[in-house]
Amino acid sequence: MKKFTAVLLLLIIFFLTFFSRTIISLQTDEFSYEAYFALRQIENINQEGFPLFDDPLSYGGRTHLFPPLFYYLVAFFSFLGTGLAAKIIPNLLSSLVVVAVYLISYHITKLRSVSLISSFFSGFIPIFFVTINDLSVYSLVVLVMLFALYFIMRIEENLYLKLSLLFIVILVFSHASAFLLIAGLLLFLLLLRVESLEVGKKETELILFTSFLVLWFNFIIYKKAFLIHGPLVIWRNIPLQILTNYFFDLNIIQSIYYVGIVPIVFGIYAIYHVLFITKRRSVFMVLSMFLSILLLLWLKLVEFKIGLIFLSLMLVLLSSHSIKLLYSYFRKTKAPHSAKWFLVGVCLVFVLTAVIPSFNLALSSLKAVPSDSELKAMEWLKDNTGTNDVVLARLEEGYMINYFANRKTVIDQDFLLVEDSQQRYEDVQSVFSLRLKTEAVRRLNKYGVDYLYFSGKFGTEEKIYYTDPDCFDLAFNESIKIYRVHCSI
Repeated sequence: MKKFTAVLLLLIIFFLTFFSRTIISLQTDEFSYEAYFALRQIENINQEGFPLFDDPLSYGGRTHLFPPLFYYLVAFFSFLGTGLAAKIIPNLLSSLVVVAVYLISYHITKLRSVSLISSFFSGFIPIFFVTINDLSVYSLVVLVMLFALYFIMRIEENLYLKLSLLFIVILVFSHASAFLLIAGLLLFLLLLRVESLEVGKKETELILFTSFLVLWFNFIIYKKAFLIHGPLVIWRNIPLQILTNYFFDLNIIQSIYYVGIVPIVFGIYAIYHVLFITKRRSVFMVLSMFLSILLLLWLKLVEFKIGLIFLSLMLVLLSSHSIKLLYSYFRKTKAPHSAKWFLVGVCLVFVLTAVIPSFNLALSSLKAVPSDSELKAMEWLKDNTGTNDVVLARLEEGYMINYFANRKTVIDQDFLLVEDSQQRYEDVQSVFSLRLKTEAVRRLNKYGVDYLYFSGKFGTEEKIYYTDPDCFDLAFNESIKIYRVHCSI
């Protein structure tokens, strides 16, 4: 295949991915519940010039710790409108992953046709495609990490050495997930030693430099969290119940559905082939990333959904090695034209087992956003409650209440610097399941709660049992119920 044809087809894959993601995302004006934290940061940058590190609403008032590069990037494009920029830019970044995957695959296989297939795979991985409404920093992190890997593979050329340093710095200033890159690269050095392969001086120096840079920068950013939480900062101070639930619903069939059977089968074969038959440095680097992410997932250092996204992309890259092997084998048979039919067959199977599920999951995700009734409840809270009133709601609803109602909440999904996160989480969960009114009121008083927000959306309960008029006024009564708490113990 000629280079011009490959570039043209790669552009088609990119635009197909980008327009598919964006068109589905624009079917709703809203975002996933977690995205409203990012929206508040972006809007604060537009208004004040800096993120909302000191948040007066989250947990009733607290400090957030995070590298702000992603939020500045989206805010830069807010001339499109904040909502539109928040829809387009993350999906654009996620779609550009197909370019990074093509480059890495071509470096591994030296076959443009196989690299284009891998590129197509990466654009329609179900677990990654479903992030269309997430406004997640990982849209930037995944892209930058893949480009950094590609440049490191070609580090012997001075241009790529400089580019690898640039993208590593961008990654460090984007998110603490730079530790994933460190883990993978250090394991890569270990595997090279174990397999008695030559370790390049530039590789060693760059990997050590990257390790010290990531450790130093994150220590500066999260120094206060280290002092408060100690070793628990590695798990982001997440309550034990949530960490346990990371893998509670893990199902092999469901995981295959989220990743796609084709990348899994070809990826596993590539792992076998590179470990026991052919030793290839570039494939070793991808394998090291895969194994390190798998280990971090097992240790629950990475959220399951995020870990599965990284794993699936590594499997796609590994599968390019397997597809090349089989393609080369068919070309050497007495029916060399069967090689092309093999590639066509692989693509058809992927369309059936991954592309169609990607669209199904993406369309389903449009329902996992605040409903009209929730937005109406948010408007009521904003218009009928005091600016210093505290609202208790489910963990997942905290960012939404902060953003739409502009009211203080008891809990949300950022646990860093929260000294009582375990007890607070248990108290909030129990408030929605207790039957004894006195105990419920005691816990509500403990956090100074003025309003109790009940949607029934993130719990199994159908009602709250203790809300009699003596202590609770039903202030908003539709599909969403809001109670005013007016007694104390």
